[in-house]
Amino acid sequence: MTKPSLAHSATIQNAVDAAKQYYDGTADDIYRTIWGNSIHLGLFEREDEALPSAMQRAKDTMIDGIVLHPKSKVLEVGCGYGTLARQLSRKFDCPVLATNISDKQLTRGKELTEAEGLSDKVRFEQADFHKLPYPDNSFEVYWSQESFLHAADRAQVLKEAHRVLEPFGLLVFSEVTLRRSTPLALREQILKRIKTPAMWSKYEYEVHLKEQGFQVEKWEDWSENVARTYSWTLKQLERKQNQLIPTIGEEAFEQAHSGMQLWKQAADDGYLGWVHVIAAATQND
Repeated sequence: MTKPSLAHSATIQNAVDAAKQYYDGTADDIYRTIWGNSIHLGLFEREDEALPSAMQRAKDTMIDGIVLHPKSKVLEVGCGYGTLARQLSRKFDCPVLATNISDKQLTRGKELTEAEGLSDKVRFEQADFHKLPYPDNSFEVYWSQESFLHAADRAQVLKEAHRVLEPFGLLVFSEVTLRRSTPLALREQILKRIKTPAMWSKYEYEVHLKEQGFQVEKWEDWSENVARTYSWTLKQLERKQNQLIPTIGEEAFEQAHSGMQLWKQAADDGYLGWVHVIAAATQND
């Protein structure tokens, strides 16, 4: 097996550090004020629907695609504040290992989980999905919601997902995609907002899932909901301007506002998409 070069390892570490700095910085105040305890896109039924109910619908729809039991072992990467991990544990009475690189999110997740009396089922650990500290064949389900966009090497992330899953275990994820034809200047602006080095298109996910040993069982295109999500969050950001600026400063507020506007417009123009995928980890040759 070829070892990754020092330059490649440094690129991954830089991406991990940037994501950690992002979520442990002013983004945490913004997300908790605007999004609450769940930081995801929403699956909308109506134009005027609020994001929290649309986010819950997305989670419910993803969960409806799997069946677990009390002895199932579930890994979530990029777990945010642990909202999904707690829902899975309540629904299936199964243990969930929720991982993240953000200290603030892990701390908040533990607090919320303890308050709900689920600390015996939901455990939190700091882990980088490029190199997971878990043995082969450890989990029945690997879960991710909008976390792969922060990866420096998504092929490596999928390879690790396959490694830690049991044979025919399920990779369940939703992810923001970026069309391959996106103009370079716009692409750079989109990536700059969340401090990520690259994003994949739908086609690239299809190709790399197959290359890394996954067989897609479900593929849904939820792209029309990206602009709706950012339209809602923009309005909330503007409404809570006087609450946020004293906490994060005017410069950080303006950066957040322009970034959300950019993503909404890119989604309206068809460059940003969103997919929901369930794929089985087939056995390696």
